[in-house]
Amino acid sequence: MATASQQRGQASPPAMHHRRSIRITAAALSAFVGVLYLVLMFLVARVQLAPGVTDNRTYVGYLVLAIAYLLGAGILFAVDRRILHILGAGVQVVVIVLFVLFGIGLLGPGVFEQRAISHLPLGLWAAVITAAQISLLALLAYLADESRGTPGQ
Repeated sequence: MATASQQRGQASPPAMHHRRSIRITAAALSAFVGVLYLVLMFLVARVQLAPGVTDNRTYVGYLVLAIAYLLGAGILFAVDRRILHILGAGVQVVVIVLFVLFGIGLLGPGVFEQRAISHLPLGLWAAVITAAQISLLALLAYLADESRGTPGQ
């Protein structure tokens, strides 16, 4: 027999604890990706912020991504709302697709061809960040799943 909370679509206390663990893991993963983008931003800053350099797209791109992922980490830690998990998963899909499109050069010069990051082991950076992003996408999809019972919409 289902409990009253399960009938209302809410998870039972043990499931809530598991859900909170998943949210904290997702928040930590988002913070990790944000920190990686901050590190990349500082690594490219030397090249892109040098006198005479007019193209700072890579620096600004990493700054925007770092802020987004760090903000997302805070939201994941503080709030458990299905709509936010759906939006977060959507953002993950967009970021991954854009990375692939820029990476292979379909939307302009390939991201790996930028002078500002040519001195970095980009294959390793890309693999670590992409693996973390895909893992975060999976966790967000898990949290957004209605059948798992969310505390609020």
